[in-house]
Amino acid sequence: MAATVTQKVDDQVYKLPLKVLVIKEKKQVLFAEAGKDFVDILFSFLTFPLGTLSKLMAVESNLQKPVRFGSISSLYESVTHLEEEHFRTQTCKEMLLNPKNSLASYCQNMKLNIDDATEPIKYFICENWECSKRWRFLSINFRNQRCFCRELLNREIFRENVTVEDGFVKVTARFIVGDDLHITPDVFGASLQVLQKLGIKDMQGIEERTIHINKKEVVNLLKFSLFSETPMTDFVFKKDQPLDNFSPQLGFDIAQVPSDKGKQMLVKILVRKSNGKIVFAEAFEDFADFIFSFLTFPLGGVLHMLKGFSSLSCLDKLYKSISNLNAGRYLRSQELTDKLVNPRCAFQFNVSNQILPIEADRLPSYYCHVKDQYSGTLVTSPPATFGNGMDLPLSIVDPRFPAGDLSSTYGFVKRSSIYMVTDDLVVTPMSSVSAISYLNRLGVPLFDLEERVIAIGLR
Repeated sequence: MAATVTQKVDDQVYKLPLKVLVIKEKKQVLFAEAGKDFVDILFSFLTFPLGTLSKLMAVESNLQKPVRFGSISSLYESVTHLEEEHFRTQTCKEMLLNPKNSLASYCQNMKLNIDDATEPIKYFICENWECSKRWRFLSINFRNQRCFCRELLNREIFRENVTVEDGFVKVTARFIVGDDLHITPDVFGASLQVLQKLGIKDMQGIEERTIHINKKEVVNLLKFSLFSETPMTDFVFKKDQPLDNFSPQLGFDIAQVPSDKGKQMLVKILVRKSNGKIVFAEAFEDFADFIFSFLTFPLGGVLHMLKGFSSLSCLDKLYKSISNLNAGRYLRSQELTDKLVNPRCAFQFNVSNQILPIEADRLPSYYCHVKDQYSGTLVTSPPATFGNGMDLPLSIVDPRFPAGDLSSTYGFVKRSSIYMVTDDLVVTPMSSVSAISYLNRLGVPLFDLEERVIAIGLR
């Protein structure tokens, strides 16, 4: 059951206490003993879209420098540098740079929430109230959309009976968090296994400490989780990592992932004959949409697609911990556990040509409950058949469609465009001059190049 308490701590000044057991001489964390607040933070990492992770990696923290999230950072920067004229609407660029979290309602009330995109959902109808009753359009989160009458959908309307979710795990649950982020219930047998596995014999060298974590330090922990084999030790002892050349990769071979055999894209690639490596791809907007959609994928959804075996070993362990926990005893419900194990893209953040098994969240039907000729509230129940007022069904406006566009395809970039995509996912509008300059920078001789056409999406 969702909580009804809406009071939230100031996460800019709040510090979360965390008890850790360490080996003093080695400056090594054996494990942390944590409750709901800390474990909710760790599980929230799995709900973040890859674009959010890339954005957070670039945030300054106590570490030496911002961290790059491999090719995902290159992809994110490509969207940043791409002119708005290449997107279907102005909102499309904003959607890719600040992708929504489909489980935002479970994260927004956490004591330390580092994802600014998990703010409460907002709903907008036409500023002309009479028009709203006639055309009945609803915009979710974006107030700069156009109604059929050409006026802005900027009149905020509020939902009735909104509940506030309370994270992922139960209030009374206690856990042991290993140095590698593996989570188990806090029972003595589990802690004993950790000590025995590490070969601990002398208990005199073990010390209990309590540290206090703020919002900026949660960002540090996320960064360590992505590239360290011992994120808790590095986090607690603030080890100085050589970040200059570090760039964690979350890679997956499309050919090894189940896909929709009914969908495929033809892509022209330029390959080096000497080693078979792809130099860059030349593709239409459908492939650009497909690549950009990676930014909207929740991390947990990608790990689910990879069956928990990615290059991010500690996050793999964190992900697998969820399935090993008794949902009824430690997590709030089996339904929520299923959502956390396989989170979806946020509503309207998917693309029509998606060939990977990443689905988008579904929303209920919305109705405007008209109370009088000038006001109303948003409800999700079926139309009322009795009582005061009436319920008008609303049609949700897709922010990726320009006003009046009735296209059956949906994506982020404009149609009839060609893009150049490098092997490290730098995406730019196709330009022969830029392509030749790129080949010169790589030092690739022309005689070593070969064009091929491949179909992506076939197994």
